[in-house]
Amino acid sequence: MNKWCCPRGRKSYHHGNLRETLIKSALDILTEGTLNDLSLRALARRAGVSQTAPYRHFEDKEALIAVLKEDGMRKLGEGMKMLMESEKNPLDRLHKLGMKYVEFAETNPAHFKVMFEYELGSYAKYQDLLEASDRNFLYFQETVNECLALPGARKIDPEVAQFGAWSLIHGLSVLLMNRSLIDHMKEDYFVGLGDRNQIAEQVTELFCNSLISS
Repeated sequence: MNKWCCPRGRKSYHHGNLRETLIKSALDILTEGTLNDLSLRALARRAGVSQTAPYRHFEDKEALIAVLKEDGMRKLGEGMKMLMESEKNPLDRLHKLGMKYVEFAETNPAHFKVMFEYELGSYAKYQDLLEASDRNFLYFQETVNECLALPGARKIDPEVAQFGAWSLIHGLSVLLMNRSLIDHMKEDYFVGLGDRNQIAEQVTELFCNSLISS
């Protein structure tokens, strides 16, 4: 191969997977830095492509962010969908949905960061993202409603319970991602809670149990 076709430091790619290459490069930037470090120019440098190449797929930074959000929502949704289809007991399913959310944040920190830390001008502009996001929340909504229909369920406003489920599991995920804070709090206040997975298990189970009268 002619050495001049691929300048040193530039990654080769097939035109068919340029979009995937750019998405991966954007996530690499976010893993190492912040949203302020992400731009189409920085993305081109990271991917080893021309400055104009990203514009073939993303009209601006917000469009890139929207695609990253959608990609993350779809990955999270895949695991949640499997639980919706396989776990019939709604309380057990709610618990596992919560653990799946925590696991996603743990294993996909860059995706999780971009999904919730960047405010878009309008979600209505990005229908695919909107649909993926709504679908994930519907998994929580449907499961919470099934829990509240069980014998012995507490009389709770379904909307409060739905938002409460999402708030708890999202807040728990954010806290557990802050390893230094969790280590400090465990050392000084919560010695008996166990490791991060045990904390997630116990807190998620506590919420699920709160939906049923003792």
